[in-house]
Amino acid sequence: MITFEAKIREQTVRLYSDLPLKNAAGALMNVITQVSYKTNIFNNKFVLCFGWSFFFLTEQYDDKGEKFWLVQTMDFNKNPERDRTDNCTLALVVQNMQHECVQVSKSRPEACNCRDTIMVLKEAINAENVYMHRKEAAKNGDSGWYFGLLDDPDEENRPLSDFEMVPTYQLLQYRMDAMRVLEMPVGTVAVFSGNQMTALVDANDNALKFTTEEERRRMGAKQRADFEAEVERARQQAQNAEKTETEEK
Repeated sequence: MITFEAKIREQTVRLYSDLPLKNAAGALMNVITQVSYKTNIFNNKFVLCFGWSFFFLTEQYDDKGEKFWLVQTMDFNKNPERDRTDNCTLALVVQNMQHECVQVSKSRPEACNCRDTIMVLKEAINAENVYMHRKEAAKNGDSGWYFGLLDDPDEENRPLSDFEMVPTYQLLQYRMDAMRVLEMPVGTVAVFSGNQMTALVDANDNALKFTTEEERRRMGAKQRADFEAEVERARQQAQNAEKTETEEK
């Protein structure tokens, strides 16, 4: 587990992740810092919607009895409406995916959080070839997204019982890669084969650029290598400083 730590208003804030998600963790810490200048966040009641997920600050004590504030998030492996987790990996991964999709496609993001709903064709949940289309939201809490079968001849004539409205976090169970398009603007259409996105177009049917699975794997490997190199440099500096201190004594 990797620990990201920041000093905010003289308070120690820590965030845990399984992956070296330095950019996402740093962005979250920066937002928490900005909010801390406007309101009291160190009260065990603080809730922050950052991108797609919600985050909390919980008072903790380490093995030495020193107090710190732990960043927690909704536990999407259990009941996210009720359970929290100290491991922010999944929430930050989704945040990175969505940021990358918007940036690469050069689109203007439109907010969508994990509690917003999406209309799902039940038959499409386990299908191989599906698509997602974002329309104008019908009401508050509606993402506007539809998840259905690709080339479905019966789509316009299906009864309401064929569909269900579910919170967007349920897409984690259906198709992880679909999570990355949730902040794309109204009119966007994304096509998936299995868990891989194969096409992305805007409201005018213009093809949008997106990173392929292979490109994402390369970026992930480079990010981990860069992080490990940074950790090793910090370790060497600490060892050298300790050695110098010992020699001076």
